[in-house]
Amino acid sequence: MGMDRFVYIHNQKRAHIYGTVECMNDEWIFFDEESEEACLLEEKEQSSVELFRFGKWIKGTLLEQGVISFSKQLYKLKNGDQIRFLKPLPYAYEQWLKQLSDHAFFHFTRLMNELNFSLYDCLYCYNHSLFANQGVNFLIYDNTKEVSNVQHYYERGENHKDRFEITIHTGKKLMGAQIE
Repeated sequence: MGMDRFVYIHNQKRAHIYGTVECMNDEWIFFDEESEEACLLEEKEQSSVELFRFGKWIKGTLLEQGVISFSKQLYKLKNGDQIRFLKPLPYAYEQWLKQLSDHAFFHFTRLMNELNFSLYDCLYCYNHSLFANQGVNFLIYDNTKEVSNVQHYYERGENHKDRFEITIHTGKKLMGAQIE
C-alpha cells in the first residue's frame, strides 16, 4: 500500500482504539474507552502505539513492562496515560483496498467520507476479486448512525473498471465509476 494511502487510511475517523493504562499487580492493563473492556497491554497484537503527551499524539513502539520506545528515548508508562492503537482491518477488506487503483481508492474513500462513513466502519467485506478478474464485491458499513451497503462491480484485465453502488438504509443511493 502506497504511503499516501497509508496516511489517508491512518487519518480516517474511528481509525484508532483509545484508552488509558494502569499498572495492577506489576502488569499493565489497557482500558478501552469505547468498549469499556480491559485487557493486558501485552496482549495487544500491535507493537506500534501512540502516547498522548504535550497535547499531541507521539508514535512509538511498545516494549515490555510498560515501556514505549520513541526515536531516541524510552518512556515508562504512568497510571492514567492515554494511548491509542490503529484498529486492524479485516484481511479480505485490507486486500480489497490494496487491489483498487489509486484513483478508484481515493474516489471511493472521499465518497464514503462525504456520507460520514470511515473506512474503519466496515463490518463485512466479501472480496470476490481475490478469486476472479470480474464480478461483484459486497461491503457493509455502520457508523452507528447509518448503515450502508456497497456493491463494487469490477473488471480487471485489458480494461480496469470499477463501479460503486452505495445504498444507505434510508434509501439514499449513490453511484460512482472509474474506468482506466
